[in-house]
Amino acid sequence: MKLPRLASAIAVAAIAPAVLFSSPALAADSPSPAAPPAPSAPDSVPGSGDQGAQEDEGQDNGQDDGQEAKDRKKIEEILADPASGPGVREAAEKALKGTAGDMRHFLEVVWAEQTHADNRVRVAQIHHAGGVAVKREAEKALRDGTPAVIAEFLREGQHVARLEDDTFAMLQMLNGAGRGITERVNHLLSHGTREEIRAFVETEQHAIRAVDDRVAIFSMLSEAGPILKEAIQTFLRSNPTPAQLREFVTTTQHVHRDNDNRVLITQIASVGGPEVVKAARAALNGTPEDRVEFLKTGQHVAREKDKAAEEAGKPDDGKGEDENEGSGSGSGSGSGSGGGKDEGGTPGTDDKGTGTGNRPVPAGGNSGNLATTGAGAENAWIAGGAATAFAAGAGLLIAGRRRRESAGG
Repeated sequence: MKLPRLASAIAVAAIAPAVLFSSPALAADSPSPAAPPAPSAPDSVPGSGDQGAQEDEGQDNGQDDGQEAKDRKKIEEILADPASGPGVREAAEKALKGTAGDMRHFLEVVWAEQTHADNRVRVAQIHHAGGVAVKREAEKALRDGTPAVIAEFLREGQHVARLEDDTFAMLQMLNGAGRGITERVNHLLSHGTREEIRAFVETEQHAIRAVDDRVAIFSMLSEAGPILKEAIQTFLRSNPTPAQLREFVTTTQHVHRDNDNRVLITQIASVGGPEVVKAARAALNGTPEDRVEFLKTGQHVAREKDKAAEEAGKPDDGKGEDENEGSGSGSGSGSGSGGGKDEGGTPGTDDKGTGTGNRPVPAGGNSGNLATTGAGAENAWIAGGAATAFAAGAGLLIAGRRRRESAGG
């Protein structure tokens, strides 16, 4: 064989393995469809093919067991969280009693659903117990109803609204507050945090107010009536709680004070005039406020009415328009003539006489009937009797003279 042909054969033999082994890769890159290469078999020890398959199955079960353990641990943590609601707890306990799939379904689906349901219930409860601002914001969250809005209200919205309600409550406390409450409220309004204000409104105010209430009760003793004073002394000896002190200041003292007012009104009516008695009776049958008003102003108004009525009913002092008593004038004149003969035939002289004199007349110079009462009537009775006696004596004198003349003739 010639040398050139020998060199060509050697070159072909050298590149043939490279071309042969690279052909599948070229075929894979080509656009023409081709069957996928068969998966390579894992390395194995001779004679141990079945044992290798069992080891692979054991590894898969180990992974499943690990996920189930993690899910179980997570569910147990949810149960231990005090923030978990009753719906979440019930569903979590049910999942723990189920399969691995039940626990996975709880974590992926049920947990979120039950959390939203529990959150809505919590918002409703907060709304029921909240102030004006809390109710307003809770209603907004419930109307929206999405999980994000509900969760945001529970996380932040309720606290912002509650701060508004707490601030309003502290401002109301200043009305009639004692020194301790006044100082603490003013400090919190200027420098208090949200948490400090919440703590004061919810709990701290009661201890501070108890001190103020005790001071107020001691101050009542200086102006209390007998019933209230005795009640205060008995109450303080009982070592009252802050709640009892608050109740005495706001309620109990007014009951005892009203009883004192009743006693005082009864005493005023016992010595008062008709108008005072009338006003006192109305106050006793009315409200405690009516009794306070009677003692403050009503009794004085009624007493002025009684005074005015008394002055209007006084008798006249005799200097009215008809001032007729004790004065009067009267004049009278009389004339008469008469003629006659004595029984003896002796002509008698005609006795003629004239005379004038005073006679009693009714008071005021009137000629009517005399009054039946008073000094004028008594004087008229005396004058009339004297005139009658004088007339009777004159008649007897004349009759006697005529009998003497008849006897002598």
